[in-house]
Amino acid sequence: MLEVTDIEVFYGNIQALHGISFKVKEGETVTIIGSNGAGKSTTLLAIAGLLKPQKGEIKFLGNSLEKLSAYQTVNMGISLCPEGRRIFTSLSVYENLLMGAVQRRDKKAIKEDIDWVLSLFPDLKDRLEQQGGALSGGQQQMLAISRALMSKPKLLILDEPSLGLSPVLVKQIFEVIIMLKKLGTTVLLVEQNARQALEIADRGYVIETGLITMEGPSSVLKNSDQVKSAYLGG
Repeated sequence: MLEVTDIEVFYGNIQALHGISFKVKEGETVTIIGSNGAGKSTTLLAIAGLLKPQKGEIKFLGNSLEKLSAYQTVNMGISLCPEGRRIFTSLSVYENLLMGAVQRRDKKAIKEDIDWVLSLFPDLKDRLEQQGGALSGGQQQMLAISRALMSKPKLLILDEPSLGLSPVLVKQIFEVIIMLKKLGTTVLLVEQNARQALEIADRGYVIETGLITMEGPSSVLKNSDQVKSAYLGG
């Protein structure tokens, strides 16, 4: 479904990605783990069309993405839930959800999908008219994921969905990701909680200083001494 080949990304004169390559197959949950500043978020932003690679190719369902704008990648079926939530704080919960479906015209199905995402995150049901900025951090993360789902993505990209959340909310977020996986949603997950990410992912990639240094089934990466030492605290 997604094929990233030898992409290089620069911030000015600073090179952030040094020719990374990886694949995501339809229906998979794939995680990218690495330390802060390794290039995880940069990779996701390049896929979503928010950063332009200087070299390399990004293909989604056989189509090249690297020259497309962000809204065009959304139209192709890619939805990014960014690090830091980035909800519209001055808009209501309901308006945020509608913004996620802004490119859709199927009004009846949009209403059904709002009901569906509210079933995933019941905490939002009684807050539809509440401004996004008045929500707690956990509720804002629920809203950010819900908004991303409202575009009916073929590929859902999650960037640090558990960052800064309490253990109870982290558990809830990961339960929803597992549910989406069971429904057949293709998920690309960047997550600072490497242990949790490897528990639910089918495969994983380790990125260090802009390079993919390891890859394989999650079960193999979890048992790697290198991964245990660097990311799993053991």
